[in-house]
Amino acid sequence: MKFINLILISLLIFSCSNKKGIAEFEKVLGKENSETLTYLVNDFESDFLKRQYPNSDTKKAYKQFLTELSKGQTEYWKKISESSREYLEKSNLRLEIYSVPDSIWIERDPKKLTLSFSDVPMLKIKHKYLMPDGTFGFSTSESSFRYKEPIDEDSIIESRKNWLDINYVGSYTRALNSIKSKSRFLSEYLDMRDAAGMVDPRLIASLMLETKVDLNDYFIKRLIITEIVY
Repeated sequence: MKFINLILISLLIFSCSNKKGIAEFEKVLGKENSETLTYLVNDFESDFLKRQYPNSDTKKAYKQFLTELSKGQTEYWKKISESSREYLEKSNLRLEIYSVPDSIWIERDPKKLTLSFSDVPMLKIKHKYLMPDGTFGFSTSESSFRYKEPIDEDSIIESRKNWLDINYVGSYTRALNSIKSKSRFLSEYLDMRDAAGMVDPRLIASLMLETKVDLNDYFIKRLIITEIVY
């Protein structure tokens, strides 16, 4: 009887702690952004997972999805609800989570290059993201690329339109950091992301499977949506 009571007390403490973590996360993220993220989670489960794994419950479907992804056996991005993509695209949440391309161009004479490389074209991307005060922040990155003359600039630019980066100052990252101590996986993952930038979805899937994360967990589901699905 004492053993059972200890288990019940432990479960109650964990439940209260988890609720506090969710409340803190949603407070930092904001009501509207939290509702948008919850919509995306629910849509992914009721639409994509149900269609792909009709004979599995939600937890098993998540595991099958991560297993296939870790092995490179799924092209899931082609099957995600188009309406949900548009929903995220039009929301503030997207710019809270990601730093997105605002303009892309190819420059043939970058000032930072030496004269001997002055003819090497450089791809430049101006990214836009939301700041904590609600204004937009901007940053510019540049990189060289493999090419053959003549350069098909339009196709190169088009292929980079979905190159997202992390919004390190947005409410989503701040919300995750506010509760990172409550999850060993989340803490280690955020440290890795801070050091390496955007992480390959296949690696994230592998790490989740290796560490046997709880696929019913509120935060794990949201990481799958933001770090893998979209």
